[in-house]
Amino acid sequence: MVGEPPTLSVLLDSRLAARGLGIATFTDRLSAVLEDSGEVRVGRWQAGGDWGWRARLATMGRSGLFDLSPRLDPRTSSFDVVHFVSNLGSLRPGRASVFTVHDLLYRRSRRARDVVLGFLLERSVARVGWVVAVSARTASEVAVAFPALQGRVAVIPHGQRRLPPPTGERIHVLAFGGGGDPRKRVDLMIASYRRYRESDPDPRPLVVLARAGLTSPQRQALESLGARPVEHAPPTEVDQLVAQAAVVLYPSEAEGFGLPILEAGEAGTPVVMDRAADVATEVVGRHCVLVDGTDPSAWSAALRRAIAAGPVADALDLPDWAEVARRYVALYREVARAGRPGAPR
Repeated sequence: MVGEPPTLSVLLDSRLAARGLGIATFTDRLSAVLEDSGEVRVGRWQAGGDWGWRARLATMGRSGLFDLSPRLDPRTSSFDVVHFVSNLGSLRPGRASVFTVHDLLYRRSRRARDVVLGFLLERSVARVGWVVAVSARTASEVAVAFPALQGRVAVIPHGQRRLPPPTGERIHVLAFGGGGDPRKRVDLMIASYRRYRESDPDPRPLVVLARAGLTSPQRQALESLGARPVEHAPPTEVDQLVAQAAVVLYPSEAEGFGLPILEAGEAGTPVVMDRAADVATEVVGRHCVLVDGTDPSAWSAALRRAIAAGPVADALDLPDWAEVARRYVALYREVARAGRPGAPR
């Protein structure tokens, strides 16, 4: 289009993208494909050094004027579009802005941290140029919570990587930690695996990605079962663990999106999960084995069925990351035009 810059400068605000969590994975993959598109020059607003809660606090502690508006902060004022990618935004984001809403789970929480972050999200999202929901479910929740945003909400899900089919042996059961978060139902995971181990003559060992934490009793129970917790796995190791898994045991009752389910589908790894789990329907693919209720015996039986059935090809119907990037670039160009001086309101 005549008058459009050949390259847009986009600032990604990823202050809450703590390494190992789904929002960080989303941000890293989106940033990479945007750069590869050749249409966007990406800047990141985040702490220097390693990710983690210390870096996150350091970034937010130095936010200064950015918390009010990116245009006011001399460190970040030169960009065409600001994209808030981690469920946190500035109080006055400006018209040339995009806000990706991963979930509204804070509305169900009484934790002080969630209440504060929810307050900031609501003040920001009401003033942005466009909102992107990562699933149809989240879009519906946004429409109910923010009726004034009608006509300014798009649905762009996470992309799917087109990975070659794993060729190695499927050697373990993979599960996830969650500490004291009741949504993760780590105790159900442990009880289900224990029942599976008791009922199978040759059980697969358990590997637990513990990046979200484990309580002391949970660690003791896992140790008694011979499980191997993995505390801090880089993305390449996570991919390897998923590809080597005979099954993913995922009893979580609610997730903002359900990235582990997506990543399992990319590798053709079956996932045993709750039929009633509140996750994005886009990730509940042909690789999902659904369980009703919380009886560990039912979960154990589902584990055995999933392992016996083996890997599942073409499990998901999500777009690839290149298509996700194209959708975001089109939206960036629209909000950049709307944010220019003299643009009609």
